[in-house]
Amino acid sequence: MAQQNERSRGELFAARTGLKKQRVNFSSPVDSATNVQQTYRPRPAPWIEVMTDARPLSDLKQSDLLERIQERYGTLRKSERIVADFLRENAGRRLDSSITELGRTLGVSEATISRVSRALGYDGYSDMKLSLAEGARARASFVNLPLEIEDTDSLISTSSKLANLLIAGVDGTQRMLDAHRLEQAVEALRNARKIVFVGVGGAAAICDEAAHMFMKAGFEATSLRDGYTQTIVAATMTEKDVMVGISHTGTTETVTDALHLARERKATTIAITSNVGSDVGRAADVALTTWSAGQQLVPLHGDFLEGRLSQLFLIDLLYVGTIFRAGEEPAKALKVTGEALEKRYRHKSGKAG
Repeated sequence: MAQQNERSRGELFAARTGLKKQRVNFSSPVDSATNVQQTYRPRPAPWIEVMTDARPLSDLKQSDLLERIQERYGTLRKSERIVADFLRENAGRRLDSSITELGRTLGVSEATISRVSRALGYDGYSDMKLSLAEGARARASFVNLPLEIEDTDSLISTSSKLANLLIAGVDGTQRMLDAHRLEQAVEALRNARKIVFVGVGGAAAICDEAAHMFMKAGFEATSLRDGYTQTIVAATMTEKDVMVGISHTGTTETVTDALHLARERKATTIAITSNVGSDVGRAADVALTTWSAGQQLVPLHGDFLEGRLSQLFLIDLLYVGTIFRAGEEPAKALKVTGEALEKRYRHKSGKAG
């Protein structure tokens, strides 16, 4: 009865507005071998609420599997979402199990799998299996790109998908914030004599931006991107200093080593990573978590796009929290640096004239 009432309210809302309120799962498939004979345990995936056009299933038949799941995820029951999560995580892989075997693996009934197949716009389980296999696409040349984005998408379609993914990354990061850890990090930065940001590759660019922001607010801040310099600086740090290590995977060896050494020197260490249980996460006094899509990362080919934005979001949050807690000095410094830069560029503009 409760489910009927819920459906009735949803149908009434759709009739009045032409829209359906959905919970859309943005978790990306895991790029690792999957044996459906093993017990499947779906991971909880970040979601954000969006308003989408209530398109008929006939329209969805022109979409790929991932888009169909994204469109209909919010309408599925709890047991049906188990099936949908499994399909997302195995998009592009052959599904050789029978409907009975898959139901036993996932712990759901055959009827549930059939309902999901029809809800996603397929004629049945067999049709869905074929689509799952046909969804495989070569990504060797485009590693670490979100699987929702395809090379056949128009630029407008790509922009929409990318915007949703980036929003989901920041939203997921915000929801995973630990208030106590965040307070610890801001308090350490507020009282720091010196702030050192360490990272390599793409994370180094985030470190540069972080150091730039804190420097303009009057803090002694620097960014280091090579292991040699990171080691030298870490060895000379004191209990009055703070080192912030950034690594999406948490496996960057030079960042791990620098955090360990700085911690030995009694400096406060902060990690920004998607995996607090990683080497980088464990090496720090305080670990702040960024959202991860769950898709396996290919080493040395760059991180996920949404990972970088999540890191920048945390840096901005630490910066704002720190200058608000540090009294009047940051405001004065920002005013002074702003005036100095304005004077510099006005002077150069006058010379050019």
